[in-house]
Amino acid sequence: MLLDPPLHLRPHHLESLRNLHATYDADPTVLALLLGGSLAHGFAAADADIDFIAVVTPDEYGRRAAGGLLTRASRDGITYEGGYTDGKFVDVDHLEHVARSGSEPARFAFQDARVLIERNPAVRPLLVDIVRYPVAGVDDRMERFAAQLLAWRWYFSQAIEKQSRYLELLSLQKLVLFSCRLVLAANRMLYPYHKWMLRLTELAPKRPATLTADLERLMRAPTTGLVDDHVRALLEFGGFDHDALNARWGGFFLRDNEQTWMAGCTAVDDL
Repeated sequence: MLLDPPLHLRPHHLESLRNLHATYDADPTVLALLLGGSLAHGFAAADADIDFIAVVTPDEYGRRAAGGLLTRASRDGITYEGGYTDGKFVDVDHLEHVARSGSEPARFAFQDARVLIERNPAVRPLLVDIVRYPVAGVDDRMERFAAQLLAWRWYFSQAIEKQSRYLELLSLQKLVLFSCRLVLAANRMLYPYHKWMLRLTELAPKRPATLTADLERLMRAPTTGLVDDHVRALLEFGGFDHDALNARWGGFFLRDNEQTWMAGCTAVDDL
């Protein structure tokens, strides 16, 4: 079984991975098989599932898409308690699309991927292109994330004023999200979506010294003063003038939240 680049795995994961490999190695519609998820990232617990991506022929992809079969979770071939395989099926056109214009979460899905089966030489170069950080437009994205921090600071104040627990929780989630988005962008690190976001942000070389503790306080015991101090610190980290951007965040929010449907754009959360 090819495992490229090499990866140290627990014996039960390796045994189950060999069984997965055997299944898809016998399938001629599979052009490449990739190991992804927590095992590939080096984040896996002992009972972690095995995430894989199968690159299949165009005909097989069309068949699966028509039948709603582009994902598959299974216990087949698993040799340890609590484990399972969690797979996605794509084709080369999908990889090319992600490499050309994929969102950061779409790109991160392939970060650290290990090649298990390689029958199409086009796949590996596409993986390199996919996980390359999209530098173009990063300054604009950072400004938009900073504006979101100001917007959700205001919504948090509204939540407290109106005693809306729902709005309070939503505002806090958004404040944490866009704090991390700003830090990750400053480090040219892909946003991994929610599951690994805090962990990846903690690994960012450039970040406010107290960021982890501040985010914990925001989530556990938020106050308007704490939120205000946090937002100001993040804007300073990003190099933004608080007063200047505070006068303009409404326009950003209108474009990035209320009118995205008009332009058919990716939501600012997922850029």
